Amino acid sequence: MTSTPIQATDEILVPFPAAEVWPVLVDFAGYQHWWPKSLAIRVIADGAGLVGTQLEIRPVGGRPFLCQVEAVEFPSRIRMRYFGGFIDGFGEWRLEPLGQQTRVIYQLDVQAHGWLVVLLGKVLNLARLHSRSMQTVLENLRHVLGH
Repeated sequence: MTSTPIQATDEILVPFPAAEVWPVLVDFAGYQHWWPKSLAIRVIADGAGLVGTQLEIRPVGGRPFLCQVEAVEFPSRIRMRYFGGFIDGFGEWRLEPLGQQTRVIYQLDVQAHGWLVVLLGKVLNLARLHSRSMQTVLENLRHVLGH
């Protein structure tokens, strides 16, 4: 099967300590309030201690896929595996405390499958498109933290 890699790292510095950022990141049901409406996210299974929690992600105009929390290092790291549909790989939230500020990083390393994605990957920078969406997510996170 044909596939194309998508790798991106996006980050933002927020004026809040990691202890205030962490609860927002692990409130997966709350993502629907600060993620773009074009990415409908819902929790389909809760995991014990977060590990095993599954999310369904339904991009507008795209095929749905699943994401499962695979590892958690409180309060600095959440590793997730993407699968199902057209995408396989990993994503990871990391928090780096910097005094009363926190660097919030999201790193994506996936393979997107199918001829359409391969064709799109030849004319569009898929990592840049992902990063554009993630910058919106990160700015929304900053906004949610401020309220």
